Amino acid sequence: MLIVKVCCSEFINENRNKRELSVCYELGMNILVMAKGCKEDKFKKDTVDGFDVLRFSTRPLGDRFPKSINRLFSLFTWAYYVRMLRADIISGHDLTALLIAYMSNISKQKGKKSKLVYDSHEFEIGRCGNRNKFSKWAITHLERFLMKECVFSIMVNDTIADEVQRIHNQKVRPIVVRSIPEYWNIDEVVIKQTRFELLRGNGLPVDTFTIMYHGGIIKDRGIETLIELVSINLKISGVILGNGQKDYMKYLQSLVKEKGIEDRIIFHPAVPIEELWKYVGAADVGMVMIRNVCPNHYYSLPNKFFENIQSMTPIIGSNFPEIKRIIEQYKIGLTCNPDNIQEINKCVEKMRIDREFYKQCKKNLIQAKKDLCWEKEKKVLEKSYKELI
Repeated sequence: MLIVKVCCSEFINENRNKRELSVCYELGMNILVMAKGCKEDKFKKDTVDGFDVLRFSTRPLGDRFPKSINRLFSLFTWAYYVRMLRADIISGHDLTALLIAYMSNISKQKGKKSKLVYDSHEFEIGRCGNRNKFSKWAITHLERFLMKECVFSIMVNDTIADEVQRIHNQKVRPIVVRSIPEYWNIDEVVIKQTRFELLRGNGLPVDTFTIMYHGGIIKDRGIETLIELVSINLKISGVILGNGQKDYMKYLQSLVKEKGIEDRIIFHPAVPIEELWKYVGAADVGMVMIRNVCPNHYYSLPNKFFENIQSMTPIIGSNFPEIKRIIEQYKIGLTCNPDNIQEINKCVEKMRIDREFYKQCKKNLIQAKKDLCWEKEKKVLEKSYKELI
């Protein structure tokens, strides 16, 4: 049985997709990934983390034509190529990928159609961007139509699953598979050494109370908030771990310089997922301070949240439904208004000064770490794919 994963990105740091495909592999399926490539790529094959990837251009008409025309045309070319693969199952990384999968099925005889799976990594209807009323209407109706063509759909948390079911008036609720990493076996000695190198290497005492943001360096993820926090609290330092676009990185660095805190803010490039626990575990607190700029952000439950848990790092998070629910359930940190710097600073000071509270958070992370790992989370996905095959 062949499953094709349609991924309109480059399939490099696609950990959620890779975890889904690992379940399919364990069930004995053959796997192909269709992903973005260069202009000249057509069925160029390479291997990423053990998965065979076929590369295709998203600009099949070349640079002479606008990006919008190229994207529209690539929908048809990608659908044609997917059809040629004769997959038993096609899993769409997002709504665009699902549309490509659906188009590849058009005019196939009923018994020969590929089964479609919608693996939505976001709350598609509520994503950020310059969407007017018409585009929101079109996205809502397109998602509703395409989900009816799927054997099942996957959402990243319960709140989004409930909202999607309500908006589309679905009888069957999408299954929930959160973006949770495998159980990480961490080494405290290695973490202490990483902390020493990180802080002393930047001229800071090893006992400096350290707050970390890790992940994509993107606007509205609370990075400016972390910088502001360090500027008003002279007793803490901040680490920003990840990669971002050059212009935004330069802006953040200039902001740090403007506030005169270059000696207490550390910029560190992204590290491989296998080594992430060394760095996240080296911080005293992980910041998951996403701003409420759109429903997708408000309902989010990002990878970095669970990566802090697996690294045994207490969390200060936005007081949004999913983040707040888990923090309060396991008592592994604090939540607050992500736009209120004074409220955030009170949480930081609670963590820094109240050592009994902090120690209890660390102790509670042991159970959270056991419960919130991929080995347990994947069972829902295994069940759905077993029923399908």
